[in-house]
Amino acid sequence: MKKEKYRFFVDKECNWFQDGKPITHEGIYKFNYQCLNVNKDNEFYLKEGSSIAYVKFEDKPFFVKRVDIITEKKIILLLNDFSEEELDIHGLYFKKNIPYCNVKEGLFQARFSRPALYQISKIINIVNDNYYIGELLIKRQ
Repeated sequence: MKKEKYRFFVDKECNWFQDGKPITHEGIYKFNYQCLNVNKDNEFYLKEGSSIAYVKFEDKPFFVKRVDIITEKKIILLLNDFSEEELDIHGLYFKKNIPYCNVKEGLFQARFSRPALYQISKIINIVNDNYYIGELLIKRQ
């Protein structure tokens, strides 16, 4: 019988669990994100020194908590790891009417929370069942 290789599980809202127990300490939560990596097989793991622990994500590794719209071309995201970054508009896509985007220089992906979806929807136009920000067609998967 194969032993489960995942020591960490992260639900779709980016709540972390270690060995089935919730991680509630903010410092540990942030540290886990600082140690997060992905290998060539698209497996996520935490690396601290020579120690590696694999992480299973229910959805995507990051969660967009808030969107600040400066202009249609400059959108700032607040992520669940408490970092902010500018949205790569070309990395934005919809899957089952939920927006996702590339984050952390394209290494990871993030799912938008409901409040973030509401915030970005203010600048999304729907034409013939397609989503646009300005002239840019947003991809669908």
